[in-house]
Formats: sequence, C-alpha cells, structure tokens
Amino acid sequence: MASTGPASTESPSATAGVLSAKGSSDSSVAPQRTKAPAGQPGIIARLRHDIDPAHSDLPVLACCFVSGLCDSVAFNASSVFVSMQTGNTIFLALGTSHLPYGSSTLWLKALVSIAAFWAGCFCFSQTRHIQAKRKATLALSFLIQSLLILAAAALGQSGAAPAFAMTGLGSAADHEILETLETNARSLAPLSLLAFQFGGQIVTSRVLGFNEVPTNVLTSLYCDLLSDPMILAPIGKNVKRNRRLAAIILMILGGIVGGWLQRSRAGMPTALWIAGAVKLAIAVSWLSWRDKPVVLDDEKV
Repeated sequence: MASTGPASTESPSATAGVLSAKGSSDSSVAPQRTKAPAGQPGIIARLRHDIDPAHSDLPVLACCFVSGLCDSVAFNASSVFVSMQTGNTIFLALGTSHLPYGSSTLWLKALVSIAAFWAGCFCFSQTRHIQAKRKATLALSFLIQSLLILAAAALGQSGAAPAFAMTGLGSAADHEILETLETNARSLAPLSLLAFQFGGQIVTSRVLGFNEVPTNVLTSLYCDLLSDPMILAPIGKNVKRNRRLAAIILMILGGIVGGWLQRSRAGMPTALWIAGAVKLAIAVSWLSWRDKPVVLDDEKV
C-alpha cells in the first residue's frame, strides 16, 4: 500500500535564491530528496532541462546593474528612459500640451521607447510556449537581449546615432551639442533596441518568480522595502528584503558607473558595451546551470 506524506506547507511563490540562509522562510534552503540520475544525458538533452532555481536570483540582480547603466546613457542622450517607462508615460502626456518648452520631439522618443518595451514584453513572454525555465530558452533570451544592447552600442560607436556617441560629458558646450543631437531621428534606433530588450528582461524576472525584483523600476521596491514588517529581521530571515535592497544598490551603482564612464573618454558606447557583455555572460551561465532536481512528493513503502 502506498502512503502519502503530509502536504507541503511552503509558499508556492517562494523562489530559491542565494540571498537566504539557514533558518530562512525561503523554500530554497529546505532539504530536498531527489531521484538518482539514470545516466549522464548529452549536452543537447541537458539544455532541454529546467534550471535549478537555487541562486537564480543572481542573474536577475545583475540585470538591475544593466538597467542603471543603460538608462544613464539613454537619458543623457535623448532625455527619455529605456528601462523605466513611468517617466516616459508622463513625457508622452506632457507632449499633448507641447511641454516641456523647447523639447518638441520628447513625446515621440517617449512613445517609441514605450512601444518597443511593450513589444519586447509581448514577444519574450511567448517563451511560455517553449518551457520558459529551460536552459536553452533562458540562454537564447539573454543572448538576444545582449545582441540588441551591443547593436545599440555599435550604432553609437560608429556615429550612426551621434547622440549615443558622446564622450567626456560635463561641460556647457556638451549640453548644447546634446540638445542639438537629441532631435536627430537616428536616436530612435538605439532607443527602440534598448527598450525592446528591457521588455524581455522584466519578463524573465517574472518567469523565474522574482516578482520582488522587477529589475526596471525602483518605486515599488522602495514601497515594498520600507513597508516590510520584517525589514529589520536578520539577514537570513527575510530573503525578499535582501533581494530588494540588493536591487536598489545595483541599479544605483549602474547609474553611477554609467555617469562616470560618460564623463570620461570612454563615453556612452563603452557603457553600452559593458551592459551587453553582462547580458552575454548571463546567457552563457544559463547553459552550464545546474539542472532542476526531481523532487519525490510520494514515497512507496
């Protein structure tokens, strides 16, 4: 006769990650029983396996750094965002009253960024039809995101999008040049490429179950962090608080790094090259990620 063990009391929304410790309420630290593998599968077969959720919050948190880098460049180059779309929505709304004064194309750039972001969310969300947590699926998703950022960097580096090619920023003369270049329609190409891939980035954070780290915005993170009744709990007792705090720090750090790169001779293209390289490294990491363990819910006696 088969006997069924007690039902699990773990929260179904808990997702494994590195920012937890022994005694945490996060299910990632709970002991698991797994089936012994029948044999070592081939490389192609392993790429069809889902990833082990343990430590999968690390790539998501790295995306927060990328958001800070890219938005620091996009805002300086075009006065709109490619990751945080709330500000762009207000810019679009202000465009109906021809404001801000002297920014006649701001609404258009905001609209392009929003539309590309929408398209990215829709397209990348279709991975749910091909096993979204599969190693190959995640690797392909981040490879595409990386290539789109690198394409934007190439447009700036080559001068095809001159607003994204600026270096040594910080003077009044640079500001006047940027004001002139912002109206160049060629700036819309890197804007759309960057915003599209950020749609894919936030979809991935949802797919992996890290709703507390949207990677693109901080407003909800600030609210959730400071309204958390366990905000002062020991580091191993509140994993979601840990992730939110790490996400905020990494996005700010990305903005700081992006700003200083733009003030240097490296300029805007270098910041985008670095962002693309981070996404490429994440794509490669998914290929060698540990397989998801097979958990035995029932045990025959």
